[in-house]
Amino acid sequence: MTPEIWIALAAANFMASLVPGQNAAFVGSATARAGVWGGGLATSGILAAEMIWSVAALLIALGARELDPRLWTALQIGSGIVLVALGYLTFRASGATGPGAVRPRSGLRISAQGLWIGLANPIALVFFLSLFPAFVPAGSTQADAGMVLFYASAIFASSAAGIAPYLVVSGALARGGFAVPLQMSCGSMLVLLGGLVLVRLAV
Repeated sequence: MTPEIWIALAAANFMASLVPGQNAAFVGSATARAGVWGGGLATSGILAAEMIWSVAALLIALGARELDPRLWTALQIGSGIVLVALGYLTFRASGATGPGAVRPRSGLRISAQGLWIGLANPIALVFFLSLFPAFVPAGSTQADAGMVLFYASAIFASSAAGIAPYLVVSGALARGGFAVPLQMSCGSMLVLLGGLVLVRLAV
């Protein structure tokens, strides 16, 4: 575990985090609904989910295990349902007033929804499973606290950096009077992504 490995892992994850998807859509909708602070709360939940997926992938990779196909299917079904549900709720709330102060209770709800959105992305687990073997030292079979902190910190920092541009842009759009269209489009995107997951499983 060297600085070069940390930087390479962070760079690979950063490039993947820049790709638009459900995380970017939810950050956009949360920012439209509750301002940049709300988008930040959504990001905190998403980053917590990234930590969960990355640590799970590290433990699986070190144990040389494979995902059970039934577990993978269940994860995908759950992912589709969560995306459709949160997308629908986001779209339905798009007629509400623009960004304002975030109350503690609503802030906690936004963070929790961000966590659910992040967990509703099992592709992250597959991505980390494909990524870690190239960065984990050969012969490693057990993760200690230092190893988990090393890899998780690279994922955390790069994921946060990858989400930051969406937070900035959606904040600017919300302040420019586009909060409602932004929330509607982000909610629709979440519904579409969830629907595609479920349709693909049904075909």
